[in-house]
Parts: sequence; C-alpha cells; structure tokens
Amino acid sequence: MSNILVFSDTHLYLPFDQKKFNFLKKIISESDRVIINGDFFDGYMIKFSKFIDSPWNQLFPLLKNKKTVYIFGNHDKKEFSDKRLSLFSDSQVSNYQLPTTHYNLIFTHGDDTRPTPDTVLNFGWKTIHYGTIVLHFIRNILMKMFRKFALKIMYGNYNYNSKKYIAKNYQLKQNEFLIIGHNHDSEVDEKNNFACCGAILYGFAQYLTVDSETAKITLHEEWYE
Repeated sequence: MSNILVFSDTHLYLPFDQKKFNFLKKIISESDRVIINGDFFDGYMIKFSKFIDSPWNQLFPLLKNKKTVYIFGNHDKKEFSDKRLSLFSDSQVSNYQLPTTHYNLIFTHGDDTRPTPDTVLNFGWKTIHYGTIVLHFIRNILMKMFRKFALKIMYGNYNYNSKKYIAKNYQLKQNEFLIIGHNHDSEVDEKNNFACCGAILYGFAQYLTVDSETAKITLHEEWYE
C-alpha cells in the first residue's frame, strides 16, 4: 500500500516559519509519495532564486526522496521558476493523472475553476505583490481572531463555485475523480467526484492522503501553530 500525501497552497516565502517547516517535514516524512498541487512557494512574495536559497530548501531532499510530483499553480507559475524545480521534484506538470482500481485520479491546481484577480486582470508583478502582502496580513488576523470559522468568512463559496464550473466545462467521466487546490478550503465530495486539498497557512493545515490501491481519500485538518 502506498500512502500519497497531497497538499497545496503552502505559499512559502520569507520570513521563514519554523513551526510551518516542522509540520511540513513531519507529514512529508510520514508519506510514501508526495503530490504538490500548486502554490508551493508564493511567486508574488518571493523570487524563485531567493526561495531556492532560503531555509525552506531543507525540505528539498525530503521531497526529492518521495518522488514528488510538482503541479504549477497561479502563484508559482511555470514562468516564475526554472530547471531547479528538479531539486525537490521528479516531474513538473500542469496536471497529473493517477490510475487506481476504483478511480482515475486527476490532480490540477484548479485556478481555471475560480478566477482570481491575478489570473484575469493585467496587473503587473509589483501590484499583485503588494496586494498579496495585504491579503496575507488580513487573512492571518482573521484566522487568529475567528479560528476555523474564518475559513467560511474568507472562502465560503469557493468550492461551490468551482464545482459549478467543473460540472459545466470539464466533462469528467464516471470513473474520474478531480482533486484541486486553490480554494484554501478542504473538502472531499464523493457524490460529485471532487476534492480540494485546502491550504497550509496561518497556523492551520489542511491536506489529503490517498491510498493508491483503494483510492480512498482522507482529509486531514489540524493546527500547527
């Protein structure tokens, strides 16, 4: 049995967060394989070269050892990085498919299912950079004030909107199960063959584990602050 860790939206940047690092190290070490479903680092908060040279690079050998699949997101677009992605991943793709006995699991970041200002408006990097700083600051305060309830304040309809878009535009087959990131609110919806792996941000972690033989998807949520 292979235990596959699936996470997204860690939005790693500086200053370095030791508690977040310790948590990521723990869950990566406990897995057999890893799929990063986008927004691993935040390319609007830190340049790729600086990220590569930061203390976050202590995770790279662990990820490489797990034959990590790296899926590009809207904050770590392909053009934001270079061949050094191979320092911590075996493959770098826009989407990834994993056949199992029950489902063909399809992993994609999902930014096409719910547009955000950086994906639909022609803002320059600096504008999005400063906007992202403000957004992270506000969301961090909300999480400290309202704890898990803040997720519904910030992301309440995100998965609902994504599922509506997917139903209209994706034409999934009956045996296909779509797993996205992007929405920062974890969910496993077996009725609609949909899952979102959430985010690991602001002291709260959401991620999925997948049994590669049975295709059982387990949602995990915990505080790491």
